[in-house]
Parts: sequence; C-alpha cells; structure tokens
Amino acid sequence: MIPNQEIVNLLNAAIECSVFLSPSDPGLTFQEILEVGKRAEYLDGEVRDAANRSDQRTARSDRLMPDRTTLHLWAVPQREEPELRNFDAFDLVVSELNLRVKTDGMGNAQIDRHILIERAISKGIPQRDIELAIIYQTLTGQLIEKDGKIRFTHNTGVRELPSETLAKFSLARGTPSRKTARIRALPIVKDIIERRTDGRPRSVEPLDAFAEKLNRLGYGNFRLWWKQTTTELRTSDAHSSPLSVLVLAAALVEGSLTFVVKHARNLNLGVFRSSDFDRDPRAWKIDDLVASAASGSDTAILDIQTKNRAEILIKARQRIHAGRMLSEFPAGVPDIRPEEARDAKTTADQVVRRVLDWLEKFPPT
Repeated sequence: MIPNQEIVNLLNAAIECSVFLSPSDPGLTFQEILEVGKRAEYLDGEVRDAANRSDQRTARSDRLMPDRTTLHLWAVPQREEPELRNFDAFDLVVSELNLRVKTDGMGNAQIDRHILIERAISKGIPQRDIELAIIYQTLTGQLIEKDGKIRFTHNTGVRELPSETLAKFSLARGTPSRKTARIRALPIVKDIIERRTDGRPRSVEPLDAFAEKLNRLGYGNFRLWWKQTTTELRTSDAHSSPLSVLVLAAALVEGSLTFVVKHARNLNLGVFRSSDFDRDPRAWKIDDLVASAASGSDTAILDIQTKNRAEILIKARQRIHAGRMLSEFPAGVPDIRPEEARDAKTTADQVVRRVLDWLEKFPPT
C-alpha cells in the first residue's frame, strides 16, 4: 500500500524545518518524526507508513536529514514562501571565500568556521542565519567543511553571490514558491526543537513524556518496561487485537499511578494516604490506585471525568480474569468493540497527562 503522499510531504517538510530552525543541530529522530505526524492529527499507522519512506537519508547520528530530492530542489535558486533564508548570510559566506580565492589562490582558499561566524555577527547577521547559510550550501554540495575549515567544493574561482543568482532565477520564474507543507510543519517542529533544551519533556505525547520522569521519581530502571509497553500499545490494532489494547492501556494507567505513590506519600499529600499503600506494591489494586488518585481535594491527580474513564477501562480489562467473567457475565461475556479499544488508548493518554500535570504542580526534587 502506498503511504498517504500528504503525510509524506509533511514529514519531509518537517525535516527541512529542522535544518532551518536548528542548523547547528539539524535533523529529527524517528520518534520526533512520528510526533510531527500525530500532532498534525494523523493516525499512528499512516504516520509510521509515511515515516518509513524516510529511510534513504543523509546519515547524521540518529537523525533523519533531507533526502536527495529535497536537496536537489534546494540547489535550484528560487524565492520561497515562507522565506527562512537570510541571503545576507549566504552572500557573506561566498564573498569571504571569494576574497580567500583572490588572496590565496583557488587551491588554498578556505576560512575557519568560527571566524566566519564571528564576522557575520559583527555585521549584524544572527548566528543561526550564518550557520544555516553554511549547512545549506554544504548539504547542496556547494561547500565542503572539514576540520572546522570551509571551502568551495570545486576550484572554479570567484563565484557569483547567491542573492545575485536568486534575483536572476526569480525574474524568470515570477512568483515565490509557496511551501504549504512547510507552513504546517514549522510551528510543530519549532516546539519539538525547543523541548530539547528548555526543560520541558522532550515529547508533548504524554506516554513518551512520562518515561522522562521515571529517573527523577527513582524508577529509571523501569524506563525500558514503560517504553516497551507504550510501543506495544501503539502498534496494537483496535480491530484485530482489541483485548491486547485494553490490557496494555490498563497496564500504563496502573504503572503511571504506581510510580508516583511513593513521591506523593513523601510529600504527605492527600492522595494515596490509605494504609493499604504501606504494603508491598504487589498487593496494590488498580481500582484502589485510581480511587485514591482522585481523592485529596486540591492535591488530587485525577478529576472525576478521568477517574470515570479509568474505571470503565478497568472493568473492560477484567475480562482477562476468568473467575470475574463467570461472576459478572454468567451468560457469556460480550465481545469487545473496536471503539472500546480506541477509547482505552485515549484513556491511557488522559490519565498519564493528568499525572504529568500533577508532577508539574508537585515536582520531585
């Protein structure tokens, strides 16, 4: 099956945006790419299918970088909307190397990257703009950077300034090329990149963000379990494996509450005050965790709506216990509808989001 081309275009545009927004640390991880698709309100399966089309990319650590088709388009001078390039920065790179060609000859013409950046800043060009000009021209094969030195790819002498080349092509081509997918991807990628360094969870997705909290809660050794369970939930199909979805969603609800019990009790808050939580964790019941998480007035974790959703999920999940089925459904247990499984995924997201919000209010030290 051919992936949705609209999603493929969006993900490609997102990778482009990462270079424009963060030229010193460009590219997106596969998980970041998936987040772009989800935040654009596409479904998990179609996002993964489209993301898997991103295999053939320039290698850079674990990041996906623009593919050859994108770089070919970048190499064709044309005005774009939105325009994210500062051509004063592009011109400065070329003019500085032109000067080196005239001074040192074509074979020896090169400039130190740090010196180039400082010269740009001294001329009022933002650092990000000059870094973009360097990596943009490097990716498109116009420059080579090695050991911190930048030079022209081919020893062809003095070159025309990028703004002059752009003016010629723009005159022939007319109106700027409107980048619709880029416009859509830009704010999403901007937030994802900012999350790398501003102290917020790297992912806006609650299940991914909670994994980052486990270390501070003292349960870093359970990150792998959390990640595996989250991955299995996302890849389980609501139509073909609805029971698996229910079980996995309930496991994450139970896990997210279990991992904050100790923290809440250490702070002497209103949640999890029952003496039942003095016992070994294996004796804790998911029903009690949910009920207690909704208690404690202004220190409660769950509101009444989320509590009710969690209780519906728990009841549906109990069909894995044959004894309870015999007791509650003596005439036979009803089939699980796909919408119940989809609701289970939503419930897990909502419960974990409430836990994250609570942790922002009562952060672990």
